[in-house]
Amino acid sequence: MKMSVPVRVTLKSFLAASVLGASILGGSIKSTAAAAAGKGPETAQEVEAFADEFFKRPEIQSKLTGAAFVVVSGDKVLLNKGFGYANLENKQPIKPDETVFRMASITKVFTAAAVMQLVEEGKVDLEGEVAPYLKGVKIPNQTGSPLKVKHLLTHTTGFDFTDNLLPNSTDLSKTSSLEGFIKDWMPSVVRTPGEAYRYDNFASDLQGYLVQSVTGQSFEKVVRDRIFKPLHMNHSSFEIGKLDLKQLATGYDSNNKPISPYTFTPTISPAGGMLATSSDIAQFMLAQLNGGKLGSSTILKPETVANMQKVHVGISPELPNMGYGFEMFYQKYYNGQNVVGKSGDLPGYHSYMWLLPDKKVGGFVVTNGEAVDVRTDLFKAFMDRYYPADGKPAVELHSTKQELARFEGSFRYLRIPMLIFDVKLEDDHLILTTPLGDVKLKQIGKLLFQDENGRLAAFKEDNKGNITHLYYLLPDAWSERIPKTENYSDVKPDSPYAAFIQDLQKRRIMKNTSSTFEPQRPITRGEFCAELVGLIGIKPSVNPVQFNDVQGHLYAPQIQMLAEFGAATGTAQGKFEPDRAITRQEAAQLVMKTFQIFVHSPVKAKLSGETDPWAIEAVQFVAGAGLYGPEVKQEADGSVNYRSRDVMLRQEAAALLTKAVPFLLVEMTKGKNL
Repeated sequence: MKMSVPVRVTLKSFLAASVLGASILGGSIKSTAAAAAGKGPETAQEVEAFADEFFKRPEIQSKLTGAAFVVVSGDKVLLNKGFGYANLENKQPIKPDETVFRMASITKVFTAAAVMQLVEEGKVDLEGEVAPYLKGVKIPNQTGSPLKVKHLLTHTTGFDFTDNLLPNSTDLSKTSSLEGFIKDWMPSVVRTPGEAYRYDNFASDLQGYLVQSVTGQSFEKVVRDRIFKPLHMNHSSFEIGKLDLKQLATGYDSNNKPISPYTFTPTISPAGGMLATSSDIAQFMLAQLNGGKLGSSTILKPETVANMQKVHVGISPELPNMGYGFEMFYQKYYNGQNVVGKSGDLPGYHSYMWLLPDKKVGGFVVTNGEAVDVRTDLFKAFMDRYYPADGKPAVELHSTKQELARFEGSFRYLRIPMLIFDVKLEDDHLILTTPLGDVKLKQIGKLLFQDENGRLAAFKEDNKGNITHLYYLLPDAWSERIPKTENYSDVKPDSPYAAFIQDLQKRRIMKNTSSTFEPQRPITRGEFCAELVGLIGIKPSVNPVQFNDVQGHLYAPQIQMLAEFGAATGTAQGKFEPDRAITRQEAAQLVMKTFQIFVHSPVKAKLSGETDPWAIEAVQFVAGAGLYGPEVKQEADGSVNYRSRDVMLRQEAAALLTKAVPFLLVEMTKGKNL
């Protein structure tokens, strides 16, 4: 996994980036003071031999489409080499000086650098509020605490939505402005800025708009004139519509089928829209490792570079999160070294840039396919080769039950609310219940724990000693403690649906303003769409609604969002009928179409009873995955009567949505080293 979730891409990229990032968070505790035994990369010949050996691994060579790999040390490029192909059909080799890749979220470091240039010039104050720099653009703030520029750079804005996953467009002539996007999609500050870490694409786009507003020039012109040109990054740009597509490495899906070139909203995306060659990235890395200077060109002062690379947010010293623009996602493989980096994910492209500032060493890799992600294995191999770990085991603390009891509770992942972690005290240790199973935690520090596999977990406490946040498994956000709530008065504790309803209550889905849930009331089509959107945690659409009977409806934004992703469809008359009770087969269709964005394996089941022909595939999907409650029974012959044409009750929807969470995670993590 990764980890860093890019700019508005696809729903698949959003969830996959978060869920699959689980393979890179935490790890065995290492001494952060002791120097590693390795000397680091020294000669071009030796580094090339290391790279060749890695990319010849059968499990990589058999699936890799193409990759570019860079290693820099001091003021030299030791390696800048292509592997595989930029285009499989034409057997076009990757040329480091010419082949352009999408950088995805690595763009964010360049955006942060542009902001820091303005800080150097005294035009922007990191401690200053963001709004005055935006020329009248308002930021809704429900907290009473100011949103500062530094919060944008550290992904601690407190925004309610940080990922606006608008569909990409293959019409490269279609453009949309950064200013329009910022105004249309501005989220609200709902948590105290600086209080919690949550990976934030919108914050990076807002940084770009800040640069544009302060300078009076377009964001891309500022970056081009003040970063690209001084560093001789001659093939770097932001607008794919103006690129010679023969230079672009073709992106491929997991079956090695080419992905058509696409553009974003906004067209110029400070969060993830940069295009560059590996040679260009090498230039930027050298500047970052040499105090902002490359040859006779200077883009930043040494103290500014050091400030960008310094840890500004971390739940514990062992688990740092953010510098200014840089992130710390791959702690599991740091081997006790000081490492800062940035990774990026877009359909068909995956990248990672890492720097060891103390060693003046860096690496960068980018690939153009989905069949294999080499980043974590390559970084681990690099660190184990050049900076091996000391291997010292962590020392377990012996805490009393009373001391451990304060960590108990439920924690909701800030980036995707459907992910919940439950912490329970069992005998003399903690059990952490995750969507992928239970783990046992041993305490190795005041707020630091370690599971049986050596992965770290850390908690945060407030100034009163109350536990407020958990950081475990997923590297791109903390999880916030969920306040205890009263159970619904009309849901009996012995109801077979009680656990499902309580689980959804934790996820802030199917909210009621009253103390009752109305479990046996049919759920409407509009309500069900709202629950799906809420489950994933994406911002409802701000675009005009395409269904003529949904205009002004309470759930119009959620219905339109699912329509934009092709999940919600209407009638031949252009209607959606949002207030009609949804049938079970209609609910199945919505779930399947939403989930098929990231679940590719067909799910089949033997059905009994009556199902309309158009819904058979969808009902097989939910029945085969077991996404139903006790209202559905499996027959003696193994068939499932899903009662497809019946209306769906709210308690049945609770069972479907609750069971969808572990199913989705299991499907997305198949074959991954979590």
